[in-house]
Amino acid sequence: MQKQTNTKRYIFDAAAIGVAGQIVHPFHELIPVQAASVLPADGGFGSARTDGFRHKEILSFGSAYTEVVGTQGEDGAFEVLALAVAEKFNLLDVVTCDRIVGRLTARHPGFGGSDASAETSVVPIGSRFEGLRIGNLFFERLELAPDYFCDPEHASWTGLLRAIGKDRKILAPLSLPGEDGKPAPLPDDGKQPGVLGFCLALGDPRPDSILGAPLCFSVPHFGTVHLGEFFCYPNSRSLTMLRVELGCSVGGNVNAAPVQGGGRSYP
Repeated sequence: MQKQTNTKRYIFDAAAIGVAGQIVHPFHELIPVQAASVLPADGGFGSARTDGFRHKEILSFGSAYTEVVGTQGEDGAFEVLALAVAEKFNLLDVVTCDRIVGRLTARHPGFGGSDASAETSVVPIGSRFEGLRIGNLFFERLELAPDYFCDPEHASWTGLLRAIGKDRKILAPLSLPGEDGKPAPLPDDGKQPGVLGFCLALGDPRPDSILGAPLCFSVPHFGTVHLGEFFCYPNSRSLTMLRVELGCSVGGNVNAAPVQGGGRSYP
């Protein structure tokens, strides 16, 4: 648990899930949340593991495990880890992956410094797919931590908003789709959005995308496969490594290795 060395408290925020989902047809059935870990507000450590899971012949995985950590170091800084891993993942023999790793680390410098406006910084370093197959496409290794989002200047909320102002052309193509299926518009300068969403799974750059083109796959007679959905909030981030919207004889959705991490000071 964190040390109570200041009148201020740091409220930790970390959660991780191995695999979860629901089936809506040909029957209604929840796929229970597997290997879930949640961190209490005062920090600490938590972990969970599930081995040899199978839901009918729809979804299976060899193992899934999660870990959440929230501590205060000797230098007074607060550190957060949220980790989720799914191994030997198989969804209807269309989406398979040897190893899915979702990982977020967060850091707040603590209350001992002179900067009263210090913020929590969160980065997705270490998030990746190993041996991912989607239909007839295969990725031996797909990293989901572009250097841009791991840059300390872009890891805090204020830094990210500042980055949007100066790098709008870079970030706009990565914005997650809105209701019309197109990338949601980024906020204008001076606006304070409640959340920003980006795709961190990037392929080869297009002419209008410096960092790379977002990867999202529509598989005929199966559904839509979303990779690396990264939601940014003022004090935390969440990353869903794999989200599948099933649209075939089996309907529903499946999530693999979603993680959330961050925290804030109080009062």
